[in-house]
Amino acid sequence: MAAGKRKNRKTSNKRRECNQCKDCIPAKCCMYLSVEIDEPDGTKDYDDLLWLIAHRDVEIYMDEGRWYVMVQNPCRFYDPVRGCLIYPKRPRICRKHTWDDCEFKDEYDFELHFHNFEELERYIRNNDL
Repeated sequence: MAAGKRKNRKTSNKRRECNQCKDCIPAKCCMYLSVEIDEPDGTKDYDDLLWLIAHRDVEIYMDEGRWYVMVQNPCRFYDPVRGCLIYPKRPRICRKHTWDDCEFKDEYDFELHFHNFEELERYIRNNDL
């Protein structure tokens, strides 16, 4: 590589540490955690989902044919004024989250979304599950 074309390591590091989320307040992605779960198959599985959603601040949704449990609980390192307090050393899941994945501008558009026990129970009853 020619001397004139060498990357300035300091500039490169600055770019890497640039906080792409600094203007995203409130940060929707920092307000919950979501984990994929097995697709329910039968009465016992749906009963287990009812147990999950019986807990405070838990929701269940299906998106693109995959099932998830969502816990509405903000990240302890999120500050409503300053944003992410650990941005340079944030976990891998946060680093992988890009502008393309950003939820800030859009509402959730899930195939199914159960906010509480009663909604899931009604779905189970109406679908003879």
